[in-house]
Amino acid sequence: MGFSLRESLKFIKIVIPKKEKQITEIIRSLENGDSFSNSVRLFLKEDIYYQILIAEKHGELADSLKTLGVYLNKKHEHRTKLIQLLEYPVILLLFLIVLMLGMKIYIFPELNMWNTATRVHLIKPSTLIILLIWGGISGSVVIFIKKFLQRPVVKRVEIICRIPIVGKVYQNYCHYYLSLNLAMLLKSGLGIKSICTMLTQFSSTSLLYQIGRTLEKQLLQGGQTRLFINRYPFIPPELNVLLNKGNTTEVLGQELDMFSKIKYQKLTNQIEKLIGLIQPLMFLFIGVVIVFMYLSLLLPMYHSMEGVYK
Repeated sequence: MGFSLRESLKFIKIVIPKKEKQITEIIRSLENGDSFSNSVRLFLKEDIYYQILIAEKHGELADSLKTLGVYLNKKHEHRTKLIQLLEYPVILLLFLIVLMLGMKIYIFPELNMWNTATRVHLIKPSTLIILLIWGGISGSVVIFIKKFLQRPVVKRVEIICRIPIVGKVYQNYCHYYLSLNLAMLLKSGLGIKSICTMLTQFSSTSLLYQIGRTLEKQLLQGGQTRLFINRYPFIPPELNVLLNKGNTTEVLGQELDMFSKIKYQKLTNQIEKLIGLIQPLMFLFIGVVIVFMYLSLLLPMYHSMEGVYK
């Protein structure tokens, strides 16, 4: 709207007093000569920081901030909607947990006194087997998470993209994120090799650095970008078609910009569908818990009645 960067930050500090401390630190950093991206780095996730860094270096800061604002606002709406959907099932689940504890403390001991053959509160061989299975599963999960965190970021992202349902959503986010950043770089006039060189200047833990470094190495060895794109699920395969059309870098950047908007719309639709599935799945889980509660109560009573009739 014509405000300078410093005036905009001062205005935000007035409008959002809760963020006054952070905004003051950003303004102080800018006054000390730091770039905007470095000034806000401590308050942002890595992927968002690099998007602002790329935009700042190539004169797309205002448009990039606007795009990020829309994305983060939509993300906040999805989070709020998810919390609202989970409120009732979570309350119901807590009520069931309290009910199960009450049954364990008060009802099962009475059933045990009524039927000495039914040892509800004692540890049975089947209980030990279940505990061992749960222990094995929990241990496997912990080991998997530990090994997963030790892998390079590219491998981690690749694994997440292959997870059923959730992986597709994350894959679309990667497609949107990479195509948007690539669009900004191409519109600024950079070629593929120049982009790779620039990406290798980022933090070695970032996804963009890993992609740039791997692609640069492959190009130096005479490899093709087509093989590189097909190698990873988090890189949109449509890039092969767009890159081989023979357009100038500026036109290609515009096409990728439009492509990123299409991917963003698809990502939003996927998230909304996924959120819509969560509540029915929660109710299904609660229904299964209720069935098992009834069985744990009725089966001992059935065995007791069976003993009386005999």
